[in-house]
Amino acid sequence: MDVVYGMYVQWLLRCVLFLISLPFLQSKDVTMVIGEVGGAVTIPCTSDLFENHLVFMYVQRPGSNGNNPRFINGYHTKKRLDPKEYTNRTHVDPRQRTMKLWSILPSDEGLYECHIQYQTKKKQENIQLNVTANYSIPIVTVACDNVSCLVTCSSDSGYPRRDIEWSPNPPLNQSHWRVVNSSDVTDPVSMLFSVYSSISVNCSSGPRLNLSCNVGGALSQEHTVCWPQTGSPDVYVTSAVVAGAVALLCFLLAGLFVFKERKAQTARVDQDGEEAARPAERVQLTCRNLDS
Repeated sequence: MDVVYGMYVQWLLRCVLFLISLPFLQSKDVTMVIGEVGGAVTIPCTSDLFENHLVFMYVQRPGSNGNNPRFINGYHTKKRLDPKEYTNRTHVDPRQRTMKLWSILPSDEGLYECHIQYQTKKKQENIQLNVTANYSIPIVTVACDNVSCLVTCSSDSGYPRRDIEWSPNPPLNQSHWRVVNSSDVTDPVSMLFSVYSSISVNCSSGPRLNLSCNVGGALSQEHTVCWPQTGSPDVYVTSAVVAGAVALLCFLLAGLFVFKERKAQTARVDQDGEEAARPAERVQLTCRNLDS
């Protein structure tokens, strides 16, 4: 009984300590915005547009460990601010309390702090900018033999990094295919990702299969792998070519036979005509002898 009572007291004390420390555990509200690489986005510093007497508004990015913040742009009633590298990429609207950022780069992703000073009070707003870039339509290549097919999928110019997802149709058991390679490369200038994946499909376990892949919502066309009877497309193409050649040869032989048959019939007709003309010639010769 004492043990149970002691455990209950400990649980109660933990609950009290948690409730006391809860206000200190709460973090500041963060507004999330999304911008696309090469596009533009508006950083909303505050929704309190009814507060007058704005003294200044600074937009900055905190440094590592919260030290050495990086000034982006801002507004001050008594002095002109120099945004330096952001001169041609940002514009501050003090009436709307916003900053527009264009020609977005992957390096622009992160946390932004808006420090606003009014005559009577000071506010800070935190905005998280998430940067995206659409991946290109994936390119799929297929190479098969009598046992398996190696299928590759590649896509580029995307952000952030995404994994390639495979979609077999009909669905395949994981034991019938495996990932051979998966990698990504980052462009050192644009900071965009190119991703690559290849899988090996066991063709000895079933009929033909349709495969497609997608990266960050970009979907490839379906490609057929594992033809029936574990044959490869080359086998069927060769069979079709051979069958076509045989059919053409048969057609030519049939034409040659018909041609020879017609020629023979023509020769027989000519011969019969000559034999029919010979008695008439003999009668004409007899008549001439009698007259003489």
